[in-house]
Amino acid sequence: MKFALLFGLCALVIGCSVDSEKSRLREATKSKYQVGQVWAYNTRPSEPDAKLTIVKIEGQDSIGNIIHIYVSNVKVKTSIKPEKYSETISHMPFSEAAMDSSVTKQLGIVKSLPEYSEGYNEWRQSFDAGNAGVFSITVGKAVEYMERTMLEGHQPEQ
Repeated sequence: MKFALLFGLCALVIGCSVDSEKSRLREATKSKYQVGQVWAYNTRPSEPDAKLTIVKIEGQDSIGNIIHIYVSNVKVKTSIKPEKYSETISHMPFSEAAMDSSVTKQLGIVKSLPEYSEGYNEWRQSFDAGNAGVFSITVGKAVEYMERTMLEGHQPEQ
């Protein structure tokens, strides 16, 4: 399931590269975004109170700044059973342009970041191996994509 999700992400992301020299991450260059910022974004209609928290910012030569976010107040179905869903997504990486197309209003700044390291570490390992990139679509579309991918992995056999 994780492999399918990572493979599918390459269709909607930028930065899937096997050239390890080009994929090296570094401290981010200047960005209008800062770690700890909480933003409202163009959400799915069923999640008007969803928000994102910036948990990490890195840079990469061909991608530019990578904005890592934690998403809360969502209702992402994780199974075809309606009672199975997640209210948070612990890690999603985005291009700065995708963030610009997504955010609507800064809501504040948190002093204590939500837990994102497990998702980040999994992504980082795949990114370093050239098997993952960053979303170049809006946050709302990426949440929708993740949900569809999760549900496809839980379809009953026919």
